[in-house]
Amino acid sequence: MSRLTEPAGRLEASPLRVAAHNARMIGPSVLLTNDIGEHAFLSPADYERYLSGRIENGEALAAGSPGKPGLLQKDFIRDQHDFSHLADRTVPRHLLDWKGPNVHTVVVTLRCNFKCLYCHASVVGVEETGKDMTVETARQVVDLIFQSGNPTLMIEFQGGEPLLNWPVVKFIVQYAKEKNKHHKRALHFGLISNFSLLDDEKIDFLINHGVSFCTSLDGPEDLHDKNRVFLGGNSHESVLAGLQSVLARKAAGAKVDTPNAICTITRQSLGRAPEIVDQLVALGLERIQFGPLDPIGFAKRSWGTIGYSSAEFVEFYAGALDYIIALNMKGVKCYEKMALIFMVRILEGGHWRFPNADGVARLAYNHDGSVYTCEEGRLLANEGDEFFKIGHASSSTLADLLDHPTVRASLLASSPNAQPMCFQCAYNPFCSVLPVYNEGTQGSVFGRMPDNGWCEKMMGLFDVVFTRLQDPEARKILESWLEYKSR
Repeated sequence: MSRLTEPAGRLEASPLRVAAHNARMIGPSVLLTNDIGEHAFLSPADYERYLSGRIENGEALAAGSPGKPGLLQKDFIRDQHDFSHLADRTVPRHLLDWKGPNVHTVVVTLRCNFKCLYCHASVVGVEETGKDMTVETARQVVDLIFQSGNPTLMIEFQGGEPLLNWPVVKFIVQYAKEKNKHHKRALHFGLISNFSLLDDEKIDFLINHGVSFCTSLDGPEDLHDKNRVFLGGNSHESVLAGLQSVLARKAAGAKVDTPNAICTITRQSLGRAPEIVDQLVALGLERIQFGPLDPIGFAKRSWGTIGYSSAEFVEFYAGALDYIIALNMKGVKCYEKMALIFMVRILEGGHWRFPNADGVARLAYNHDGSVYTCEEGRLLANEGDEFFKIGHASSSTLADLLDHPTVRASLLASSPNAQPMCFQCAYNPFCSVLPVYNEGTQGSVFGRMPDNGWCEKMMGLFDVVFTRLQDPEARKILESWLEYKSR
């Protein structure tokens, strides 16, 4: 059993009944996972029986009970595999039902009226209009987006501050909706903005065209204003005004999603999770989303001031998650976004939004029409590393982009099964390898997992979540959050 005290280990199967699996000690239990994303908790004694092939089909551990599948149903018994179940779980996990990129990030300008401490978007001043996307480039970008055969398309507006190029935001929405009369896709739009330029005219247009709203709210006023410096006023006041305006329209009957507010965690956020959560809940926001900093771009240059270790973020997250679960137990309706993503992966066998399928599930378009495998790849290009640039909207077809060597390399690097350490990890079925993080921090899309900050952070977060899943009350709360997955 000493091997279970290591980070992870693929254990040899007994000759007869033990299926391929990985294992990890989580508190008093042994966590088993397999390649299709099933998991089970066993006591150390039962795990010894399992390894020796002494678990019988008729006992509850194997056969399960009403509402609680056993090792047989989860395909942990090698000579009793359900191949239909294996196939059903394998198809979505390996993108075998892939229909084309569906998330398209469009950077309509690099200009911004904020100077955030952690900003890594290489923004420019509000006067530099040469960094705005033109209408012609926007047309080319939308035409390229519609080459994807995916029945669902999401166009996200980012910047800079996208509302500084409002005419092009309007054009893209209107042009895409006009094209969609022929293509008939499920077309969605999202605006990621600091809300400082949001007024009634813009809100009316965005709501009338079904655009969802997302902003940044880093916590109470002193914390938010320290992180997000507004050159023209009070950033905390401006974001609250924008949130409240949209929420008021929703309360009055407007057909609009509740705005999302992402909280970027800096060193100054550590220890303040209850204050941050309480503010978001008081605003009527059910979704709590923590954005950990990565040492890439401008954030890398400021790391000595705002950064922290992976262990420090995991400690923050554990306390925040426990606080949100406690609020749920008191009847407060809210959930934490990262935990929800984990629940989709752990409890349903899905890989929601495939965050590591850069170039295949998502693409990013810079203000000048350059195309990247992902938004983070564009940010690395602004720092001088153009590895993730794969084409241009004026000259590339989607087939050209998908056939680019960088896309092929990124797909290979993003597969946990191509990483020796990841291949042996109990969290392999649920985790994401991020080639762009590896490139930005370690100089290779494959990275070095033994000293990789992303790997350390993700292992810590999964330890937190799987520990809570062993608590019946906490598990009930986490399972209930699946109702939010379509929002």
